[in-house]
Amino acid sequence: MLNRSPQEDDPPKRLLARLDRVAREMNAFLLVLALGLAALDLTCLWAFRMADALPAMARGHATGAVTPNKPAVPAGRSMAALTPSNPTASISDR
Repeated sequence: MLNRSPQEDDPPKRLLARLDRVAREMNAFLLVLALGLAALDLTCLWAFRMADALPAMARGHATGAVTPNKPAVPAGRSMAALTPSNPTASISDR
């Protein structure tokens, strides 16, 4: 007579039961992760929309950039860079 241990009864069924339990736990974890990422995505979307809605002066203070001499440019227009008429002249030339 074959002497089998109780651990060798039905390994495929026990393996499937373990995989099923792990899959249930993993699905709950992935659901929580997906909800957290969706909340983060919506928060960033809201923050970027609010930053775009701020006026130019408030936007400079919100980002920490201090540019008091820079004029505000309306959206959709570019500001051309100023080029000197005589680039070789120095300031002390009179």
